[in-house]
Amino acid sequence: MPDSEGAQEGVPRILRWDGPVPLPPIPDTNYASFVLNIMLQHGEKLAQVDARTGKYHTYGDVCRAVPRIKAGMADAGVRMGDVLLLVTPNHIDFPLVLLATVLGGAVCVPVSPTLKPEEIAHIARTSGARWAVAHETLAPAVSEAFGQLPPGTLRQLWVLGSAPRLPSLTSLLRASPSSEAHAQEIADPKTTVAMMLFSSGTTGPPKGVMLSHRNLLTSLLQNKYMKSLAPEGTPNFLESTLLVIPVCHTYGYIMLINCILSGGKMVMMAKFSPESYFEAIQTHKVTFSPIVPHIAMYLAKTPLMAKYDTSSLMAFASGTSPLAPSTHVELMQKTGKGAGVGYGMTEACATIASNGGSIGFQLGSVGRLLPYYEGKVVDVETGQVLGAGQEGELCVRGPSIMLGYMGNPEATAEVIDEDGWLHTGDLGFFDQDNFIFLTDRIKDLMKVKGFQVAPSEIEKIVRELEGVADVSVVGVPDDRLGEAPRAWVVPAPGASLDPAHIQQHVADRVSAPYKQLAGGVELINDLPKNHLGKVLKRKLKMDFLKPRSKL
Repeated sequence: MPDSEGAQEGVPRILRWDGPVPLPPIPDTNYASFVLNIMLQHGEKLAQVDARTGKYHTYGDVCRAVPRIKAGMADAGVRMGDVLLLVTPNHIDFPLVLLATVLGGAVCVPVSPTLKPEEIAHIARTSGARWAVAHETLAPAVSEAFGQLPPGTLRQLWVLGSAPRLPSLTSLLRASPSSEAHAQEIADPKTTVAMMLFSSGTTGPPKGVMLSHRNLLTSLLQNKYMKSLAPEGTPNFLESTLLVIPVCHTYGYIMLINCILSGGKMVMMAKFSPESYFEAIQTHKVTFSPIVPHIAMYLAKTPLMAKYDTSSLMAFASGTSPLAPSTHVELMQKTGKGAGVGYGMTEACATIASNGGSIGFQLGSVGRLLPYYEGKVVDVETGQVLGAGQEGELCVRGPSIMLGYMGNPEATAEVIDEDGWLHTGDLGFFDQDNFIFLTDRIKDLMKVKGFQVAPSEIEKIVRELEGVADVSVVGVPDDRLGEAPRAWVVPAPGASLDPAHIQQHVADRVSAPYKQLAGGVELINDLPKNHLGKVLKRKLKMDFLKPRSKL
């Protein structure tokens, strides 16, 4: 379990995992080869199932197809170190493309299907991609994206499905190659890039996070180790996992790998729709459903669940952004299911902390530090290491930390210091039992009259008002204050809210006058969010400033 040495409040210390069993060493090998060897052990069990069509792959299907696709890629000219974009919603062929690419020593770049052609072009340009695989519905967008780059950049585009004048993924299948040709030997798994995931880009253009074979193997072994700690006879809650969160994101990808480790069935759903979601749970006897906070909020309130048989479901998990404790409790009470919370980031590759299960549970926390990590909280101004109960920036270190941002050493140096610590940008603290609590993002902090103000503190107060469905607070320029807190509030259906009343409600409850909503209150129908449900605060601020720039 996490090390609790020196647990007195305020005593500076480093958090470390201190489990009952030594951590296994990270092997120096090709990541895809390691995954395939695990999949081989599951024989012909179901691996991936399409929730809509019922199409599926067994573990044996995947193990037989991946080396053949890798051979077809090699015949087409894909070489070690080449970069391939994989642009698709959740699809049963996702693991085939990913593993075949990495098995051949090339780099796979999963891309969100929600991106516009110019955004895909940015990712292709940044990553140096020359090859692409796209879902049949996204082939035109990918073609348009590469059309914005120098002629000849794209060597070949394959499609999942069919599209005019474009070869399908199945055209890559070759006669089964010899076992000796299955994996491309990697010179140094510690420094060779296997995947490049792009950050969500809520505060700027997405950056390419370079993840090595060793980074990915660390994430896999972390989950394997945690599974080994479960008491004998513990039911496999990953027996049937419904993946509605995008597999192109770290969270979705880790859930996919967790399922592969357990030999479970992954039910792939391209996007969330309430009826389809509950039908999938009922039809596929889903036991586990990883979700994001805005889906958790919906599930906690919808009466629709009662119309379906969800008795197979054992647990939910929530990630990508903080889950409000009130929503967490309401979800568990409404569904009668457990709901764990995880904390991670693309730059760390693996889950950093987990709240629930064998690691323990503390409401409002993101959990305790997981294996292979060290963690610390440091003073934002001085960098001094802090102790229990003291708020600062959370930093983590370990073998899963990214190699850096592709083509951006300056941005890399801003987040990874010379001692290898990744500065997460998250403000928080840990308690005497080593549970980590996040309070805000450093970049979201407002400077009001020289004082730092956390938006989350004001947002929490606004949410207490009856009739508030959602809220986001952002600092906007102010001649007198420097920055002034401004709230964008989404009323609940049928609710009547008065901006002046919201301002007064906050003024009566904040701990200091400079935390009042001096920037005003705006009522809107919906907050702008990315595909993971994270509020795009930068867009709120830019939209607010646009009319003023014309004055």
